[in-house]
Amino acid sequence: MIRHLFFALGLGCALLAPLGQGAAAATPLAETISISVDPANVDVVLGENFDLTVTVSNDGTEPTPALVVHLDITDPEQTTSVDPEDWTPTLSQTIGPVGAGESITVSWNLQPISPGSFATYAVALSPGVDTIAASNVLQVNVSDQRTLNPGGILPVSLAAPSIVGVLLLMQMRFARKIRKSEASPLG
Repeated sequence: MIRHLFFALGLGCALLAPLGQGAAAATPLAETISISVDPANVDVVLGENFDLTVTVSNDGTEPTPALVVHLDITDPEQTTSVDPEDWTPTLSQTIGPVGAGESITVSWNLQPISPGSFATYAVALSPGVDTIAASNVLQVNVSDQRTLNPGGILPVSLAAPSIVGVLLLMQMRFARKIRKSEASPLG
């Protein structure tokens, strides 16, 4: 989790350096920005995708500096190693400045790669500002997919041997008829 936060800070600074020049915030981001992740809870089966929406609101009286919203995913119980880049190809989105009293919404589509319970949250950060604003935590419960018919292959796996068996029986009967006709005298 710390690694991803440092990555986000570094990526945010690199991406927004040209945008954020001269934009220094006197008030910490956490005091003027509120971030919410919706929905608050998701139950999915391994292999399914789900969407989440992050809303960044400026509750202050001045526009914010240019912002980057970064998404992170962690396993609070530390039973599973989580690499958020495996869940979505884009972890950070540049949203630019947010006007006073305005909100900006960004979305992600996520696909979990392992079963378990995970915590997903977003942070907003800006270059030159030494604080971040964090969202609520989205609880993601991923159940393992156990099925007798993975990928719809069950009918094929049952039908193919049955068809081969029927063809073998037909071939054996045909061969038996030929042997009987060769063995019986004509006439």
